[in-house]
Amino acid sequence: MEEVANRRLDQLTSYGMINNKKVACQYFAREGNKGLWYGDNPLNATTSVLVVQIIVMFSLSRLTHFLLSPFHQTLLIAQIMAGIIAGPLVLGRHNTSYEMLFPAASIMTLATFAEFGMIIYFFKMGVQINYKQIMRIQKHAVIIGVLGHISAIVFGVIVLNIVEMISPLGSEKYGIQGLIIFGSLTSFPVISSLLSEMNILSSEIGRMALSTAMVSDACMWIIYVIILTGVRVMEEKSFKFILQKAVTVFYFGFLYYFLRPLVIWISNRNRKGSDPMTQSHFLLIICILMFIGFFGLILGQPTFMTAFWFGVLLPDGPPLGSILAEKLDTIGSTLILPAYCSISGLRTSVPKILGSKTCYMEVVIIAVYVGKFVGTILPSLHFHIEFWDSFALALIMCCKGLLDLCTFNTLLNSKKIDELSFTLMIYTMVAITGFATLIVYYIYDPSRRYKTYMRKSVKGSEREFDFKVLVCIHNEENVYPMINLLQATKPTNTSPISVFVLHLMQLSGRSASINIKNEYARNKSNSYKHASTQTISNVFDTLLLHNKECVTLKVFTAIAPYASMHDDICYMAMDTKSNILIVPFHKQWSMNGNVEFSNASIRLVNQRVLNKAPCSIGVLIDRSQMSGELLVIHNKCFCKIAMIFLGGADDQEALAYGMRIAEHPNIRLTVIWVRFKRQQKHYGVKNPYVDMMEHIRYRSNLKDKVYFKEEVVEDGEGTTQVIRMMDSIFNLVIVGKHHLANSPCTLGLTEWCELPELGPVGNLLATSDFTFSVLVVQQQPFDNEYFR
Repeated sequence: MEEVANRRLDQLTSYGMINNKKVACQYFAREGNKGLWYGDNPLNATTSVLVVQIIVMFSLSRLTHFLLSPFHQTLLIAQIMAGIIAGPLVLGRHNTSYEMLFPAASIMTLATFAEFGMIIYFFKMGVQINYKQIMRIQKHAVIIGVLGHISAIVFGVIVLNIVEMISPLGSEKYGIQGLIIFGSLTSFPVISSLLSEMNILSSEIGRMALSTAMVSDACMWIIYVIILTGVRVMEEKSFKFILQKAVTVFYFGFLYYFLRPLVIWISNRNRKGSDPMTQSHFLLIICILMFIGFFGLILGQPTFMTAFWFGVLLPDGPPLGSILAEKLDTIGSTLILPAYCSISGLRTSVPKILGSKTCYMEVVIIAVYVGKFVGTILPSLHFHIEFWDSFALALIMCCKGLLDLCTFNTLLNSKKIDELSFTLMIYTMVAITGFATLIVYYIYDPSRRYKTYMRKSVKGSEREFDFKVLVCIHNEENVYPMINLLQATKPTNTSPISVFVLHLMQLSGRSASINIKNEYARNKSNSYKHASTQTISNVFDTLLLHNKECVTLKVFTAIAPYASMHDDICYMAMDTKSNILIVPFHKQWSMNGNVEFSNASIRLVNQRVLNKAPCSIGVLIDRSQMSGELLVIHNKCFCKIAMIFLGGADDQEALAYGMRIAEHPNIRLTVIWVRFKRQQKHYGVKNPYVDMMEHIRYRSNLKDKVYFKEEVVEDGEGTTQVIRMMDSIFNLVIVGKHHLANSPCTLGLTEWCELPELGPVGNLLATSDFTFSVLVVQQQPFDNEYFR
């Protein structure tokens, strides 16, 4: 070895060049670093330089992601870009800086740390996947996935043969062939992470992309296990390779039939305790994971793939999948993932891509992406998927991710490809995935399908036979207030109510969102069955018992991330043709008046629903705990409800809902018209007394049950005083979200609006210490104002 390092006595590492590669030789026994006080360089210690590298790569990846956020790039692309910046583009050009931060002796330590972390990360990804979903893939997704995978290989092989005739690639041809096969893969975990980061996991195209990616995964394994195995046997004229694969299959059978039940048994040991999984049980599962990775390596399988497939074999979702995903997510995704991605960027070589064969090799790589795009968009159009949706689906299927990155690193480590091929694949992956995510962000809007949908409203339900209500439930505390409101809506034989209950659950421990009917949720054999869903369904059954032949009930369960949960809600509202959609407020109060529960994510869901829903929306602010009144069904005393009218479409919608509630025999409705002191007829405010009289004229049962009160105010302060006089008198107050623009009645209420999604009066009712419940109603406009 040719020495290039200083031969001082305290120098512990020697460097040399072999085949134009820098090699580091390091002693095992090292003295402890004494720090700057004794003239030692802290970066000479293995631990110190590893800590600095992790901090630098984490900080640089986050900074890069922040700078790329206006272009809507994913965190993975930013992490690879951070490695490229830290390596060949910036620091790699200055040997002194690069050697100080990334000395050759530390690269192996950093790579080992990253590889260990990837085992944990891929295990977490596998735990979030339900392998039974493959059995529920639609025929369209199967055809699109197969054609997309095959066309990518066909395009790549055809272009490779053309390139070979023009300029022979020599020994690099075999590496390119491997890249064609592995480059045609669109991995399910990659697409799941991408869709989740783009907030379209629950969308129609998102679900189609996940199913198509599953098919592509299956095609890849069929090609790898069957076709490549057959080629290998014919070349070697030996059945040793088949024996190796048979042992590998036996090993995975051992994982499924022995270690899988063992892990499930360990996770259930503390089910009745306060902690769903003790620390000792969690560490025992990690030890089993290390054991699996070690024996997988003995059988010639990459450790991260063995860990991934064992995770797939475990049950996804709560309790096991959610617990493992939560415990492993921070260290695997946040800390170690940037290190691995950055190392991949460091391994790229800018000088390598300046050769004469670069253009030819890049043409072959691009051909694989073109084949994937064409093979996806053509069958999608054949199945009558809209052009822009098909275009977005084809772009999504061209995206690459962490699993592809690991595959490229594995091929490079095994000498199946050279540095030039590796660098081109990484750069092309970053460019095409970054371009695809940016285009998809702008051309695909899941709410586009609501634009052409005819808006439904409460006022419009007067011309319909039944009144359709979609109720959203986040937890069991939302159930009784919703039942109170539904019962107050007074279902009758002549005016029945169709109730659709959507139980919303945060996606945890799963990589794909789920939307199922209650009949399936009740099935004991269903893997998505959840105890809270069963409880909620049973409680809503009491509504049916008290309103026989007047109420129809359907319960659904939607498991999705909060970022895309609004899409499930809006799609359900459109599919059920609901007249009004009622969502719970993001805060809950205790009996002493303190805020007991507050979830900012639920508030974000409500804001997006208010902007996107294809029907009227009601936000229910429940304070029944404070008054001690939980159930209206068994209540024989009168319930006093008020409706505050200031003018506008939303107040008209709120008035229509209030008049419907007034038909209940135990409810008395008071309509309070708050108007400006000098308000004239030409001001454009329709007198609510006229609307109310129209209702009473055709409904004799409303006589002596609806009262009208007029309040004259000069500004928002007068409106506030009117509202404060209502406290302790009414059980529920109904109000519209928007009122007349520039109305003096709301003057001063809009300047300090903590909850603008509820409007000025709704914000006042929600943030003040009133004891009555509130229903804020919004009539979705019939123009496209909310879809800009």
